[in-house]
Order: sequence, then structure tokens, then C-alpha cells
Amino acid sequence: MKFYYLLFIFLCFSVLCCEKETECIIIQDKYGGNGAFYFQWDRTTPGNTDMQIGTGSVSEKIFNQYNVGDIYCIEELML
Repeated sequence: MKFYYLLFIFLCFSVLCCEKETECIIIQDKYGGNGAFYFQWDRTTPGNTDMQIGTGSVSEKIFNQYNVGDIYCIEELML
């Protein structure tokens, strides 16, 4: 019985400790085809001269809601 009580406490603590982090990007380009839709953004960090491009897949609904230059934010569950 003590084992189940400790397991319950651990699971409750684990759920409460998860944090959601919101990441926002400025859409540099968007493209799609054959049922796949993508946003592209600049991932270059300040002070870095090498441009790094980020790309992420989105649903068709989200793809149609945003234009190039818009800010797109997504909450990601951090474990």
C-alpha cells in the first residue's frame, strides 16, 4: 500500500513540474505541396554571422492562417 501512495505522490509531482515554453518565430517563407505545409524562419543567434534557417511542418489550417512576416507562436511541453 505504501508503494502505491509513493507512486501517486511521484506522478502528481511529475505532472506539476512540467513547464510549457512558448516559442515564437517570424515567418520568412512558407511553402507546401502534396499535403505537406512548412514555415521557414531565421534561427541566427545575435553575434553569429552564419545564417541558420529553421523549417517546421504545420497543418494546412495553420498554414492558411499566417502570411510571410507574421509572428507564429507555439507552446511546447517541456519534460
